[in-house]
Amino acid sequence: MTISDNERPLCPACKHRMVLVRIFPGQRGIEGRIFECSTCERFETVAFAADPMKTDVVGWLAGELKPPR
Repeated sequence: MTISDNERPLCPACKHRMVLVRIFPGQRGIEGRIFECSTCERFETVAFAADPMKTDVVGWLAGELKPPR
């Protein structure tokens, strides 16, 4: 499941907003986020598109790529 960066998911069990408890690296360009429901203590893992300026793309841009002359 993929949701926007600003959205906190609803708990599928009790429908309360969940709280972000952890962010971890996932597949290339994706990061995982773990949310916890403080009401029923359920955990959900959600995939988000990672910010390309905070990934290895920055290293690529600083490499051999040069602007045209």
